[in-house]
Order: sequence, then C-alpha cells, then structure tokens
Amino acid sequence: MICSRLSSRTCSTEPLLSNVQEQIPNVAMSSAPPTKIDHSDYWNPNIISFKTSARLHLQHFLVQNTLGYLLDQEIEKSITTSLHLRIADLGCGNGVWLTELSSEFLRKGISAQLDGYDINPVNFPHPAHLPQSVSLKKLDILREALPSDLLGTYDIVHVQGFTSLVVNSNVTPLLSAVLAFLKPGGFLQWVEVPTDDLVVESPSPATSKTACDKIIQCLKGIAQAQGIVGDWVASLDQCLLTHSFDSVRMYIKEKRQQDLKAWTEDYLMVLEELAMFFPSRERELQAPMTREAWEELFSEAVNETLQGVVVHQRKINIAVGRKPI
Repeated sequence: MICSRLSSRTCSTEPLLSNVQEQIPNVAMSSAPPTKIDHSDYWNPNIISFKTSARLHLQHFLVQNTLGYLLDQEIEKSITTSLHLRIADLGCGNGVWLTELSSEFLRKGISAQLDGYDINPVNFPHPAHLPQSVSLKKLDILREALPSDLLGTYDIVHVQGFTSLVVNSNVTPLLSAVLAFLKPGGFLQWVEVPTDDLVVESPSPATSKTACDKIIQCLKGIAQAQGIVGDWVASLDQCLLTHSFDSVRMYIKEKRQQDLKAWTEDYLMVLEELAMFFPSRERELQAPMTREAWEELFSEAVNETLQGVVVHQRKINIAVGRKPI
C-alpha cells in the first residue's frame, strides 16, 4: 500500500508529499464536470480521525479475509507452551489487530500481554474500552531511542503497513527496532503489500478508468520522488535473512475477488485524505497539483468506481522469522 495505515499506524503522508510538487505528473482534467463529492465538513480534525479509524478497521478485516489468520499458525504452535506471552504490534493504528488477538487468545486460553506502539495516538480507543490485556502507547520506533525496559522483552513482534516509511528499500532501521524488542528466540510476523503492484481494472473496455489511472499515476510519482518503492516487498524473506533472522518463511496470498470493491473503497479513503496536503489554488495558482484539482480528479475517480472500476494490489506478502537464540 502506498500508505497502508495512513496518518496512524506509524505512517504519515506528509513526508511523502513535502517538496514534491515538481514531481507530480501533469494530469489533465476532464472537460465534462463530474458530480461533485461533498468535502464541506472533511477538514474538521475530529472527522478525519474517525474516518481514518473506520478505514483502519475496514483494512484490518480485509487483510484477515485474505490471510485467514491473525497469527501465523507455526508461530502459534511454537508459543502455546509459554506461561505468559508478551506481544508487540509496531505501528498499531487503532489497535484492532491486538484487540482481535486478545479475543482469540481468550477463547484459546492463551495468556498474553499485548502492547501496541504508534507515532500518532489520535485513533487509540479509550483505555476503558480496551481488553485488560491490551495497552497502547505513543512511540516513534524509527526515530526515538527505545525504552530500556522494553528491550529484549517480546516473544512476538507484529509489523504491518510500513511500505511508505521504508526509503530507498532500506529496511535496516525497522528491523533493528524489531530485533531490539524481541527476546532471543522471539518471532517476527511481517505483513506488507507491494506499492508497485497497485493496479486499476475496469469491468469492461467500455467502462472508463481514465481518472483512476491518472490519480494512481500521480500517487506513484509522489512516492517514487521520495524514494518510496515496493520492490523490496517481494523479497521480505531475504530482508530477514540479511538481518540475521533464522527459521525464515514467506507466503504470498492473493486477494479475494469478492473483496476488490471494499479494497477500492479503502484506497478511496486514503486518496481523499491526501487532499489536505496539496496547496490551495488561491495560495499557489501555478502548482502542478492544487487541492481543488486533486478533489476534482478524486471525484471523477469515485464516479468511475461506481461503474465497477476497482483499485487494488493483487496480493499480500507475509514473512516470518526468528531472532537467533
């Protein structure tokens, strides 16, 4: 995903969009005015927060539809004899993976402390609504020194949706943090979607997908200008092996055809959120892409999706590895 857990999940579009106006492809607007999507109340930060959190919930359940599990079965088999597990979710967003895992562990009689860390706590549920086993904390794992009391304490670390934070395919900062969190013999489960696999598909040649193609071309141009490429996702297992993990395995799961409409709607919410990062026409009339132009293009893209056009990435890559004992 270009930014799979946007503005929460340790992931922000601001670095992706800063100082890259000159990199934006020249995408011409259609001469026929589309039906306007109403953004009149979108700029309220509280609305942004609940929309983002709703999108994260949708994305979580779509990923689960694709994978069929929360925790890799081989990892779960390896830890069932542990008396009390500690599991960390890095870039936890609204904590939904942890809260669902808590429910699953409760059914299976597995005891665990489940800790989530994210750079942006705005979408954390109130502690009163969290399971007793779940704790969510603000932490920038890529820039801050990790708290000493957390080092080497986790049996499992879960990572998902970091593609927009890996610059020039350099996964070392992230994997160094993972290794620091893990106990010797602890497991990493890493779930990613390759950004270079983003496709636009029309149900028939007669159905236009021009606006969706343009908006995805623009998004890819922005990402590439910042060194955000997804080629490394296809070799997640090699990334783990290079960083001294052992017992490394990798799986590729194809997305379900019946989920493509929902995946498209998830990406549309990402694209809608991006509008705030473009300058207004009033402020920068000659900008390659203004907020108003983006909103117009977005409205055209939405209209195409209403005719059956889908925007998605074909597959999800999962890598599992173990920190050496």
